[in-house]
Amino acid sequence: MRLKFIKIGHPALVSLLLGSVLLSACSGVPGLSPATATPTTAATATPVPQKTLVICLGDEPKSLYLYGDSSQSMWSVLESIYDGPIDTVNYVPQPVILENIPSQENGAVVIQAVSVSSGDLVANSDGDLVALEKGVTVFPEGCTSASCAVPWDGTSDLKLSQMTVNFKLISGVKWSDGQALTAADSVYSYQVAADKDTNISKTLIKKTASYTAVDAQTVQWVGIPGYLTLNPSAYFWTPLPQHTLGKIAAKDLSTTDAATRAPLGWGPYMIDQWQAGDHIRLVKNPNYFRASEGLPKFDAVVYRFLGNVPQADLSPILTGECDIIDTSVTMSDQLQTIRSLEKDGKVKGYYGQGPEWEGINFGIKPSSYDDVFNPYLDRTNFFGDVRTRQAIADCIDRQKIINEYEFSLSDLPNSYLTTNHPYYVKDLPAYAYDPAKGEQLLDAVGWKDTDGSADTPRIAQGVTDVVNGKPFEITYLATDAGSNSVIAQAIASNLQQCGIKMDVKLVSAAEMYAAGPDGLVFGRNFDLAQLGWTTGRQNPCFLFSSSEIPTAKNNWLGTKFGGVNITGYSSTTYDQACQTYLSAGLDKDLANQANQQALTQLANDVPFIPLFFKTKVMVSRADLCGLTLDVSSRSGLKDIEKLDIGTTCSK
Repeated sequence: MRLKFIKIGHPALVSLLLGSVLLSACSGVPGLSPATATPTTAATATPVPQKTLVICLGDEPKSLYLYGDSSQSMWSVLESIYDGPIDTVNYVPQPVILENIPSQENGAVVIQAVSVSSGDLVANSDGDLVALEKGVTVFPEGCTSASCAVPWDGTSDLKLSQMTVNFKLISGVKWSDGQALTAADSVYSYQVAADKDTNISKTLIKKTASYTAVDAQTVQWVGIPGYLTLNPSAYFWTPLPQHTLGKIAAKDLSTTDAATRAPLGWGPYMIDQWQAGDHIRLVKNPNYFRASEGLPKFDAVVYRFLGNVPQADLSPILTGECDIIDTSVTMSDQLQTIRSLEKDGKVKGYYGQGPEWEGINFGIKPSSYDDVFNPYLDRTNFFGDVRTRQAIADCIDRQKIINEYEFSLSDLPNSYLTTNHPYYVKDLPAYAYDPAKGEQLLDAVGWKDTDGSADTPRIAQGVTDVVNGKPFEITYLATDAGSNSVIAQAIASNLQQCGIKMDVKLVSAAEMYAAGPDGLVFGRNFDLAQLGWTTGRQNPCFLFSSSEIPTAKNNWLGTKFGGVNITGYSSTTYDQACQTYLSAGLDKDLANQANQQALTQLANDVPFIPLFFKTKVMVSRADLCGLTLDVSSRSGLKDIEKLDIGTTCSK
């Protein structure tokens, strides 16, 4: 949902809102029964004020089941029920209910050589899981790079490296019903995830040879021979309470209240009430393992669903109905209003950039080129010369777009990685706004300004694979959502100054992302296309790998990532660097070196122009403390147990 903000400049309205805040703070949570807001003591009958935190969500979660319908609202609620088990800070995993994040340095990760034979499931040199047979290329024991990979001859003894990871639970963690949380609960969760009737991705499951409880506090993961990972924490399954769910068939868990509406957790709060269409109320978990630290700070947390509040706006924060509006509410197009209220001390704003990013993709090689390229019949080869792509990057004022439409909250990107990402690379080739340089490059390619007028496009005169006299007229494709229209028009204005005529075509998301061969994007039927992707902890270099170009030969699905290289860009140097990164295993130095090479090649070749990182926003009342927004986390509420209000805030 999107918020529509009221104007609060009128003095009388400001006074009314501030008065409402004070009244609300004294009267409990609107819409909840008095019993849930102000309990009394039996001895004195004196009301005991209950400290309640109210968090407003964009919509009501469909379920709170770990392997059910996932949503941002769901994860915001689950942060209250689950503490961790592993948090992410700036894309780096941090232990919460584990003693440490396993590594070779702390002894929790062990690499051993194991013998394999024909028919065994192994990871080949590309990281794919295959049955071992003659001709399969693998990294033998001790090898982590293409230089020592070998195709198996089908008869020789072969040993591959196998990773074993031990996860050690901290002591004293209990489920909210008082039952001890054990390694068996994580193993049970793995078994549910692996069940054929549990509708989730099985990628991690397939890379797992075994997942067992060594003792009550220790879980052991063993990988498929040949598969090594720099992110072993991904292979710890979030525990589920086997003592309450274990007798329920996996196929029934997604419709069982004990899993979907009132799941047990070990976190700071536990479910008390779910009033459909209105709110979920949680109360302190008496068995929380950090209770001795005075956590959590609130007696209760209420999640309200703003999707059911008519004409939702910022007034729920200003009147005290909400203490926090979280990221499940889309507020990125209201940044100016929030910043103004923040400046006046009425709210606090929390901002993060990424990991989602928006970029302009060049249609370097449309699908019509796949058979035989005919410059007289096929779409003009506008972008075959890298200098043309570099020129367009020089001609677009990305910083102005960021300033006006992202309110300067995004860095000017040099790739698809934010500056706090572990694989961010400094000093990549930069394309600052320099239209004079862009025009020089266009001239050098052969796109000539024949009349000196900005109203007419440049004409091809000697451009490779382009018929002389062809005007530089292209189409810009984007969805009809958000600010795409005004961003596209700004880009069209920039390119016109450089002699490029650009028409804007806005379509529905369904039309934009339809499958190939007819789909505009995934059928590679476009000139320029603006779309966004998301970047996780790893570097998604596969987005521009040659093997991921969707074609008729691979049924428009690429090799293994879904045919995501929509640009048709192909570079042997880039492909080798990306593959080296993806198969580097535990060799961090090799991964870093390959990543730098891949991103440098990508920046030089410009198959896409990174526009900006998308901004995430949360808003809270002005006197709330302890809240931060880390976009690498599953929710901005990962530290909910530490949140506090007013004079009791920790200094």
